Amino acid sequence: MRKTRDGRRFFSRAYKVAAVRRVIEGEPARKVAEDLDIGVELLWRWRKRVAEKGEEHLYGIGERSRQGVRATVEGSQQRRMAELERLVGRQELEIRFLEKALRRVEERRQQKSDDGEAASSKR
Repeated sequence: MRKTRDGRRFFSRAYKVAAVRRVIEGEPARKVAEDLDIGVELLWRWRKRVAEKGEEHLYGIGERSRQGVRATVEGSQQRRMAELERLVGRQELEIRFLEKALRRVEERRQQKSDDGEAASSKR
């Protein structure tokens, strides 16, 4: 058993599986919990997880579900892609706005210089 920086305990997968098997084989959960110095509620959560999903879903120290990691990576990639798509959309709007403004400036410049005279500039 290891502890986290904040003092919480981590149990290995083998430890959890052994505890759950003792309960499944008929040993009273309270006695198993007392022997292992864990809470009965925790033991029942482990047992419930094994019953619903199987022993492979009892993770040990530093272990995570490969599917969970994949889902996390895919989720972050999807969020990043959505963020980039929003950015591209905003940039497209800005480009359209600036192109329209440039056309208006060019049209006004042409209207002012259509009289044939050279444009004057301040120096």
